[in-house]
Amino acid sequence: MRKFALLLVVVLVGLVGFGCQSVSLLESSRTISVQGSGKVSVSPDIASFSITVSELAETTREAQLKTNEKVGTLLAMVRDVGVENKDLATTSLEFYPEYRWKEDEQILVGQRVRQTIHVTVRGIGGTSTILPALIDGIGSVSNISMSSIRFSKEDTTAEFSESRKMAMEKALQKASEYALAANMKLGNPISVSDYSSTDYQGVSRNTMVKAAGAYMMESLPVADVPTGELDIISTVSVVFELL
Repeated sequence: MRKFALLLVVVLVGLVGFGCQSVSLLESSRTISVQGSGKVSVSPDIASFSITVSELAETTREAQLKTNEKVGTLLAMVRDVGVENKDLATTSLEFYPEYRWKEDEQILVGQRVRQTIHVTVRGIGGTSTILPALIDGIGSVSNISMSSIRFSKEDTTAEFSESRKMAMEKALQKASEYALAANMKLGNPISVSDYSSTDYQGVSRNTMVKAAGAYMMESLPVADVPTGELDIISTVSVVFELL
């Protein structure tokens, strides 16, 4: 009988302890998870693109000389508008034979040399005419390829700071509304996760920029290259206590 009574006491104590623990877990699980996003739009001040020169000749040496001459002309153009050497980089240089098929037979056409240069143009914001002038100059060189133009901003520290602030304010507002609807009070944030991105803008040149021989630049209209705006976006995921 005493053993049974002792066992009953132990079980009751365990149930009370479990009940207290359950209440404690329930209270600690009173949280709400919300997200907030902030967006700041800015004007870009950097443009980047790639130019490819491809020349075919009877020998590799001849193709290389023709490529070197054209690349030299292009580099002179971009340097004339203020592009520094640090913003010029060869990203590809290829030498290979080129063939064509004729009546199920592969015939050697010649040797091809292909060189691609990546160009970064800074200071394009405001009323700057650097980029349109450069595009016009590049367009005067025949048989070259140009990639799409990618716009960006050199320093986005202030914009990201503002977008994060906006995101947190929206998350707080959303959590407060939910807490009010549930007839509860909003507590302190328990955790914060941040996701940030920049929506880069691009203007397609559709790869080929060709001119039918040499022409006078001043006789043609100046290139119009709208830069648009960049969206600096921050998203936060916040877990708040509910009281």
